[in-house]
Amino acid sequence: MVPGGGIDTRDFSHIPLSILSVFNIFLTTLGMISLFLSYFIFRKYKWSILVAFICGLSYFLVYVLDFAHIFPKSPDSMPQLLVFLEAIGIILSIPLILLSFNQTKKMKSSQDKSKLSYNLYRLVAFAIIVGIAIIVFATKSAMTGK
Repeated sequence: MVPGGGIDTRDFSHIPLSILSVFNIFLTTLGMISLFLSYFIFRKYKWSILVAFICGLSYFLVYVLDFAHIFPKSPDSMPQLLVFLEAIGIILSIPLILLSFNQTKKMKSSQDKSKLSYNLYRLVAFAIIVGIAIIVFATKSAMTGK
C-alpha cells in the first residue's frame, strides 16, 4: 500500500523525491517488520511485544494522517480499495496497541536468551532485497504524475 504501488495509485509527483523516498522506506520497513514480528511473538520474545505496540501505533498514525489529508497529499482522490484497507488497518491497529501496551506492563525486564537460526538471517536478507525493490518501484511510480 505504499504510494505509487498497486493499491495506492494516486499521483505524488509534487512531493519531493527525498520525502517520498523516506516515506516509502518507512512504510516498507513497517510492513516487513510486521511480517517478521509474528514469528518473534509466536516464539515469545519479550521485546516483540513492545515492537508490536510501536507498529500498531505507526499504522494507526499513518492511516489517520492519510484519511485526514495531512500526509501524503495528492490531487487525486483515494482509490476505494485503499480507503477500505486503511479503514481496516485503523480498526485492527487499535486492539493491537491496547493489547500490546497491556502486555508490556506485565512483562519483566529479563533478556531473551534464544538464538536466531541461520535460515532466519537468510530470510531477512532476502526480505531486505525485496523491500528495496518495492521502494524503488513504488517511488518511481508515484513520481510519474499519471
